[in-house]
Amino acid sequence: MNLNSYAAEKRLAFLEDLKKGLPPREGEFSEAVFREGKVKGQPQMGTTRYEPSAIVFEFIYPDSQTTATVLSVRVAAPERIVFLPVPEWVVETIWQGEIDGSFHFESEALALVAGFQAELGAGANEKWFGKRDAKRRE
Repeated sequence: MNLNSYAAEKRLAFLEDLKKGLPPREGEFSEAVFREGKVKGQPQMGTTRYEPSAIVFEFIYPDSQTTATVLSVRVAAPERIVFLPVPEWVVETIWQGEIDGSFHFESEALALVAGFQAELGAGANEKWFGKRDAKRRE
């Protein structure tokens, strides 16, 4: 099962639990926030964030009288999660939504692939988690 399918399965199971007024069936969450949200009514799906070793699901309990309550459920990932950044050679050739490719000398291409592979290492890859600015063509 890929990461998107795994996360979708977990998110739907948690939403099902929460809609029944039950706590999430697994993971770490604030019991106080859960109780506060439960009083406000039915939850809605929020964002899903990834960390190198966990997935954080957010569920929103809207409230028109006060502020919404956001319940975060943190679940350990079954294996390390990595972010695959768009390689430099792809970013250079995106034009009006079309991704094509680019030509390079073999030595340069090998260096680009090695740099891309280096981005998957535990230390180097962690910089990709959290808020990032979109890459723009210059």
